[in-house]
Amino acid sequence: MDLTNNEPPENVAPKWKIWLPICLGVLIIVVAAVFYFSRQHGDKSPAEYGEDKLPAIKVVVTNGCGFEQLASEFAAALTGKNIEVVSLGDTSKPIYDKSIIVVRKGDMQDLKRLQKMTGIQRWTSAVNEYYNADFEIIVGSDYEEFISE
Repeated sequence: MDLTNNEPPENVAPKWKIWLPICLGVLIIVVAAVFYFSRQHGDKSPAEYGEDKLPAIKVVVTNGCGFEQLASEFAAALTGKNIEVVSLGDTSKPIYDKSIIVVRKGDMQDLKRLQKMTGIQRWTSAVNEYYNADFEIIVGSDYEEFISE
């Protein structure tokens, strides 16, 4: 048995000199592939999808100015938009001059969508997790601005 310390041959490179370029090359290819596919087939934010691909926004339409059958007329004007009217009603006091969206359970992205679809920009928050819709639209005396669209 020979216990002498043999020197490695001079023409053999250390292992790290071989594996480092290979690993870096593979890493560059993987990063480039991920970047390419994320640009081609990447996740789109809701703003990038068409309205027809997003779920309908659930709303309660409430007559806030006392005009007869206004809630049902306003709900009819929402037909063809991506809005599901869950119920109709009247406010306890018909005092609303301006229409307003009340956020009940919805989020800000859906609020922006609803504002765009209805034209109503005024909004307030009255969060209620037990409410039967994400938003309530209280229709005010300015309803003609929003029905004619």
